[in-house]
Order: sequence, then structure tokens, then C-alpha cells
Amino acid sequence: MTMIHQSKVDPQNIAGIILKSLPNQGCVEVQRDVAGKEHVWHKHDVDETIIVLDGALRFYWEEGERVCFPGDVISLPARSPHGSQALEKGATYLIAFHNVALS
Repeated sequence: MTMIHQSKVDPQNIAGIILKSLPNQGCVEVQRDVAGKEHVWHKHDVDETIIVLDGALRFYWEEGERVCFPGDVISLPARSPHGSQALEKGATYLIAFHNVALS
């Protein structure tokens, strides 16, 4: 089930977020989208964790949609259809292609 945790992390602690999000072997992606950039409906074969670092992102999935802000964490199971759109000032976010336990 897709879950959005509001203000789960401190977006100013970028180094800590990256270190906590890295898999045992591999990398994470940091994405910057200009205002209005949309990633239309799509899905991935792996779990995904998205952590909003700056700006605002309209995130939508089959059960609904929500505007996400810095510190919000989106947990997305594999093969879950979803999309997103950067809002007025754009959005910067980290994507980990696995489930990240941030507690």
C-alpha cells in the first residue's frame, strides 16, 4: 500500500538522509524538477522510497493524491501505478529504489 508520511525527516539533514537511504551496495537518485514538470502514470518493478527535500510535489496514485513538502516520505510498493508533478517553485527529491526504514 502506498503511504505518505508527513514531516518524517529533517530535509536540512541531507547527508543523514542519503546515508540512511543508501542500499548495502548501489546508489540513490536525487531528482530536480522545474515547476510544472510532470511524470505521468508509470510503475516500477521494485519498491521505491521518495523523500522530498525542497519545493512541493503533487504526488498521485490509484487511491488518491496529496501535495508533498520537504520532509515528507513516500513509500511505494513495487508495481504501484503513480505519477507526480512539481508545483510553483519546482521540487527536489531523493529516490531510493528499495524500502527505506527511516525511524
